[in-house]
Formats: sequence, structure tokens, C-alpha cells
Amino acid sequence: MSLYTIYAKPEAGPDAIAVLGDRFSWFAFLVTPLWALLRGAVAFFCLWAVIAIGLYRLAPHIGDDAAIVLYLVFALWAGYAAPQIAGRVLRRRDWITSGELVAPDTETAERLWLERTYGARP
Repeated sequence: MSLYTIYAKPEAGPDAIAVLGDRFSWFAFLVTPLWALLRGAVAFFCLWAVIAIGLYRLAPHIGDDAAIVLYLVFALWAGYAAPQIAGRVLRRRDWITSGELVAPDTETAERLWLERTYGARP
């Protein structure tokens, strides 16, 4: 079971919801810049670019191995921070945090939230 945060955009109707699981994102860890661009996290992409360029330029001074380890630490942090970063992007786009719930998967979390908010379908 995982914790999911539900975001809604009420003016767009009941189907305009986003469900974000509060768990590690392998996609954000493995391909951080691509994940940031696909999620619309431009500020996070800029942070990634500054860190990547900075580590590239520092590598001759601190060593290639140290630069790689520091980048991996940043990427690991990105994997853990991915749900919060994606949630911040949604809130900046006028999505409203509508609550949290525990469910086995994303589809179940969405269905449970819709049933709780609009009632069970006949």
C-alpha cells in the first residue's frame, strides 16, 4: 500500500484529477532532466543544469569519481523528491490539493477518491 496525494482542478470538471504516489521515482532518478521536462518542472530542470554543469567544470579539481558520486547523490535525491516537485508544479498550475489516501495502486486511489467525493457509481 502506498500513500497517494490527489490534485483536482474543479473548474475543469470531475475528471480533472491527478494522482501522485508518494514513493521513489526511478524515472526521475535515471533520467532526471527528461523527467523534469516531461513534468513541466522548468525550475527543477534549471537546477539540474546548474548542478550538472558545475560538477562537469569541477571534475578536474575534485576528481571524476567524486563528481560522479555527487551527481548520483543529486539524482537519488531527485528520485525521492519527485512527488513533491511534481505536486508543486501542479499547484503552480492552479491545481488544488484535495487530500491523501492509502491505496494499492494509482487506479484504485483515483477510484476511491472519486467514490468518496462524488459517491459510488450504480
